[in-house]
Amino acid sequence: MVGTAKTLSVLTLVGGACGAFVVGVLGRLAMRLLAALNPDATGVTSDDGFVMGQVTPSGSVQLALAGLQFGVIGAGFYVIVRGLIIGPTWFRLLSISLGPAVVIGAIVVHTDGVDFQLLKPSWLAAGLFIALPAAYVALLHVLGERALEHWRPPNALVVIGLAPWVLLFPVTLALAAGFTAFRSLRRSNTGRALLVSPWPAWMLRAGLAVLFVAALIDLRNDLVDLS
Repeated sequence: MVGTAKTLSVLTLVGGACGAFVVGVLGRLAMRLLAALNPDATGVTSDDGFVMGQVTPSGSVQLALAGLQFGVIGAGFYVIVRGLIIGPTWFRLLSISLGPAVVIGAIVVHTDGVDFQLLKPSWLAAGLFIALPAAYVALLHVLGERALEHWRPPNALVVIGLAPWVLLFPVTLALAAGFTAFRSLRRSNTGRALLVSPWPAWMLRAGLAVLFVAALIDLRNDLVDLS
């Protein structure tokens, strides 16, 4: 239990930092690029409530805090799927970054609203919103795994890393329920045999692959409609 808490804490700290950097810095640069390519969009409020082409200290802080929040939540999902990552180093990095990026891209890219109708070329706008989550997950995977292997955070930082999950109580409750169910399975002979078997993990991987394909098709359809 202690090891699990430390793993969650370390990945939460790394995930929050990566999210703040990717959204607050790389995301801001992406927005400035799109604003430069679309001067007519300057001053228009985006679907997320940000004013296009306008850089203010308060807006940058708000963007970084949003990235911090998404980074923490992303770290929680990473903890869940971490055990399903397989293959050589390059494939692990590619699959764990590209898969979530396509799914998030399918959620973010939409044909209504002003964002993708106004920003041209639409393929570049969509590509940037796919590249950003891919960069986040890649950083989380590389830095998070290295931190787990080499970093021994002091107890104060461990507490700070776990603090967000007190605020995200429903998510924490779901994670705790999953951990309790896993512990219960390990105590029974049938459960241990099920956990040793490779089939449950492969079924979960197959489900994630289906989700990836469905998101890819949805993303492709949206891009066709926007072109």
